[in-house]
Amino acid sequence: MEPRKDICMKIAMVTDAYNHGRGGDVAAIRLVEGLKKRGHLITVVATKSVQAERFFQVKGFCPPGAEESFRKMDFLFGIPEKNVLRKAFADVDLVHIQHPFYLGYGAAKVAQAMKKTVVGAFHVQPQNILGTMGKESKFMEFILFKIFSFFLFNRVPFIQCPSQFAADVLKKSGCRGALRVVSNGIAADYTATEHARPHWFGDKLVLINVGRYAIEKRQPLLIQGVQRSKYADKIQLLLCGKGEKMEMLKKMGSELPVKPFIQYVSHEDKLTYLNTADLFVHASIVELESLSCLESIGCGLPCLICDSRHSAAKQFALDERFIFKSDDADSLAEKINYWYEHRDQLKDIRKKVLAMAENYRFEKCLDKMEALYAEAIHANKHAKT
Repeated sequence: MEPRKDICMKIAMVTDAYNHGRGGDVAAIRLVEGLKKRGHLITVVATKSVQAERFFQVKGFCPPGAEESFRKMDFLFGIPEKNVLRKAFADVDLVHIQHPFYLGYGAAKVAQAMKKTVVGAFHVQPQNILGTMGKESKFMEFILFKIFSFFLFNRVPFIQCPSQFAADVLKKSGCRGALRVVSNGIAADYTATEHARPHWFGDKLVLINVGRYAIEKRQPLLIQGVQRSKYADKIQLLLCGKGEKMEMLKKMGSELPVKPFIQYVSHEDKLTYLNTADLFVHASIVELESLSCLESIGCGLPCLICDSRHSAAKQFALDERFIFKSDDADSLAEKINYWYEHRDQLKDIRKKVLAMAENYRFEKCLDKMEALYAEAIHANKHAKT
């Protein structure tokens, strides 16, 4: 697409990590690259960067006692160094703050003091942070959400929500900002294309999951679901990701009759597997949208998803046959059994999945993001006058 110089905006993207360690950070990189291709001038503020050209670096830190977990995820929380932020925001039209952390809090204060337009985003829930630390606590979830609201959600006039579910969460919390639903979108390379089915798949029902190994992602449940299926010896499970729980998952998987594939994969291999597997299986209990589900439906792969009340991912399930009870291995096994017995239907179902995916194609989502930015800039100018 040719750059649209007539509507060029100067935008600062503030995100603690600018790398491929987490779904939210991958989404930020894709957004930045998409905006640049349309002619917008983008500045990135982060603790470190993989590919940003106009980059301002701030210092980072990890919470005491959780250094190993966050460093393995290649994530540091940014420190809002005022002198760096002022330089980064000097000539921008708008500041986009990706996370409700300490860096976002400081960035919002500095940007607003400079009379800059500010847009926040809702890409992380308290459970994501606690899960990375290997913890689950309703009390800490409550406290963290209050902190997130103070740092960002109740501090900025506009907030991008990646799903209606995310917008509803903020609305119920009493968020005062204008909530705009804009999906992270499906990147252009996630399309249904011809790939040779790997020979080691054989004639098995192939189930795939993609994502970092973390407590809230519930990969152990996927192993248990396959184990309890009456067709366990005819199922190939793929858990594509990385994280400190890899060895634990491999040990659990060794009890399956068919050895599961548990390892990090290249982008090319991921596209092959998404185009040749039979079902994407998603057990995560916390999702504000789910980048992995977006990538799957982009390739036409149907998604079997848990019904967690903290997850938006079930919006990608075509009907009740593609939903299982959260944290219930027996319910998952029942659905696996059904789809093994009806796997002949999955090929035609792909057409319906691709039709759904058209609503989330990246260029359409970029259109909506540009509209949000333009609305926020207009509102800020009106407020000044």
